[in-house]
Amino acid sequence: MSQQRPPQARGLITQHRILDAAVRALVDHGYAGASTLRIQQLARVSRGSLLHQFPSRDALLVAAVQHLASARFEALGSQVRWPRDPAERVRAVVETLWASYHQDYFWAATELWVAARHNEELRAALRREERVLYREIRASTDAMFGAPVNSHPDYPRIRELLTTSMRGVAMTYAFDRRDATRDPHLRSWTAQAIDLLVPYL
Repeated sequence: MSQQRPPQARGLITQHRILDAAVRALVDHGYAGASTLRIQQLARVSRGSLLHQFPSRDALLVAAVQHLASARFEALGSQVRWPRDPAERVRAVVETLWASYHQDYFWAATELWVAARHNEELRAALRREERVLYREIRASTDAMFGAPVNSHPDYPRIRELLTTSMRGVAMTYAFDRRDATRDPHLRSWTAQAIDLLVPYL
């Protein structure tokens, strides 16, 4: 005889299905096409279940992207198989960070950022949630680089430079699809990070 999940567990499973479906809708159909009906169909839940979990479409979309991004960066930050050699660790982390800008949560977030230019409610929700997420991402990035790299005096500046530069370059992949692992910027980011962070450790 199979055991039934408690209501709280079933609710959490339903919530995750809805969040995953919302990200998929954003990535595949854009902000305009990520309707509650489409999300409901992708999640295979009733409209009542969706509205019970997320009464507001924009709140759902923001929560979906934040949830996925937070989970992915938390997993990266807790990875334990980074190289011990500082230069090799920096190289591995830079490559991992760059790869993260080609995941679904980045493109879903991009859809929301662009839509927020003309949507005050969405802009307010994003502004609030992005501050929380950015703190989490910085903490995960610090854990990825690890000591002694993340205690270098120039580390905070290099971390922000990598983050902003990668985000900008990744945006060009929206209209110019190519092999991200062969992007010439990757070699530059890696060389600069190693040159600036490793020699004095």
